Amino acid sequence: MRVKMRRRYRGGTKLSTREFVDQEWACGMLLLQSVEGRLQLGLWHARPGDPVPPLGILWRPEIVACANDTISFAGAEHVSGRWCYQVWFCECHNLPSSLSLELLAHAAGERHDPG
Repeated sequence: MRVKMRRRYRGGTKLSTREFVDQEWACGMLLLQSVEGRLQLGLWHARPGDPVPPLGILWRPEIVACANDTISFAGAEHVSGRWCYQVWFCECHNLPSSLSLELLAHAAGERHDPG
């Protein structure tokens, strides 16, 4: 799915509303895959295997919010040798309404405690 994404945290610290809104969108293709038995959500320029590195990798992703053409994922990012909590806010324009409703139903059924 093609999306544009903004991060809610920088180095484990939540961004202010101004910092969040002022950052550039990262645009690419979301791909969920299993790597060595762990879920990985990647944001790629085009597709995995391209010579250009991904725009971001989120480990152990969970859907935390979903409405109309937006979806947010929470997980862990590896930044400068540290694992940091991260939330990706994604806009996916022209998302079919049936898929939007399916994602919303899935999010409602998820367990959202951070354990």
